[in-house]
Amino acid sequence: MGDSEARIPPTDKGLCAWALIQGHDRDAQPTRRCGPRCCILVHPAWIDTLADVTALPDVALLSHAVELAPDGIMIVSPQGEIIYANQSMHTMAMTDQMVGRSVDEFVPDDYRDRHTIQRSEYHNSPGRRRPMGSDLNLVLRRDDGTTLPVDISLSPFDHADGRYVITVVRDVSDRVEHISRLTVATEQLALVAERERIGRDLHDVVLQHLYGMGLSVQAIATGSPEPIHDRLDAVIDDIDRIIAEVRTIVFTLGSSTHTGTLGQELADVVAQASRVLGFTPSLRLDGPVESALSDEVCTELVASMREALGNVARHAHASRAEVNITVANNTVQMLV
Repeated sequence: MGDSEARIPPTDKGLCAWALIQGHDRDAQPTRRCGPRCCILVHPAWIDTLADVTALPDVALLSHAVELAPDGIMIVSPQGEIIYANQSMHTMAMTDQMVGRSVDEFVPDDYRDRHTIQRSEYHNSPGRRRPMGSDLNLVLRRDDGTTLPVDISLSPFDHADGRYVITVVRDVSDRVEHISRLTVATEQLALVAERERIGRDLHDVVLQHLYGMGLSVQAIATGSPEPIHDRLDAVIDDIDRIIAEVRTIVFTLGSSTHTGTLGQELADVVAQASRVLGFTPSLRLDGPVESALSDEVCTELVASMREALGNVARHAHASRAEVNITVANNTVQMLV
């Protein structure tokens, strides 16, 4: 290092002196660009003598604040070259070397050409900042080829050799995952509401019409000649079978929303099934059923039990049914 340079002890990844001197001396240029894990270089046009890092507290503070920021921070030249990237940026990109590379390398292949054009347009447009939360679906291409959902803010500033951009990159993979789960939950709630509506319509409308039809046929059959009476009795039997099938469907479509503890919900399913089966199924629980199962597993368990008992009502012609639920060794087993 030449006599015209002054050295500050390095951080984990050295902060480019060119970035540090902005706002202090617009005419000063860095001695060289600093890559990851190199020392910080301060141009002598800004300081004459530097004996200790504490002699320049603002620079030391800025260096550590930027380098240790939880968000990724880059400074990109007018040509798209990364001249600084902090520790978080390297971690997100899964690389040890970003300085000196084109920022386009970290854009997915399908969007790279378009990004190159947009970046050039942005550099050449009047200085305008783009904050985070701009409703853009952005991803970072890592060095291993995988992608990471990110949000990116852009802050351009002018210097002697062109317009540079401070880029702040935030990992939003957790947010994307939460939004995805919320979307699925919303869709499931909508499906449950629709199933409950269909169940109510079947119970309140279809069943009532079937009951009315059955009573009308019975009235017609009374006093009818025997051949006609026999045929009408067969129709009544068919109506009774249809009513039983609709009641089973209504039971199967029952609500899967939580109304209490798991034991209460299972008991409710048993009570509803008894009206369809004509008898009350027995229910046995073994193990820490209440405490060991997650909400998702409980929901699936109740739905599966409802479906199983509905199948018993449809196909088994049973006079007895048992439901055994066992939780042991991190597994849950239901036997109907």
